[in-house]
Amino acid sequence: MLLKDDGTRIATRIEYATGGVARMRGLMFRRDIPNDYAMIFVFSKPGDVSVHTLFMRFPIDVIFLSRDKIIIDIARLNPWTGYRRVRDVAYFIEMNAGTGERYGLTCGSRLVFDADGT
Repeated sequence: MLLKDDGTRIATRIEYATGGVARMRGLMFRRDIPNDYAMIFVFSKPGDVSVHTLFMRFPIDVIFLSRDKIIIDIARLNPWTGYRRVRDVAYFIEMNAGTGERYGLTCGSRLVFDADGT
């Protein structure tokens, strides 16, 4: 489950992208995702990350997180676009466009989820 630090549920259907192929594929080729869905990308150590939406069919929100699961950047991406490199990312999350706004997610907010994909 993906929560705001105040306990508000953001997503109950979670998919983890932990391996190289899963992280590269992300949400490509899907027609849509449920409103309560999040794909969480997990990295073994923080680093610089850029995101693209090649072969995507719908817009998404991408939330970049530090090692402490603090939001360091948020972007809304349309299909077939890319986003600049973000530094020191330990996780990022892909969700339906508008999810960040709907839940009032802002830089500096903390999210809660199992980091190991369990």
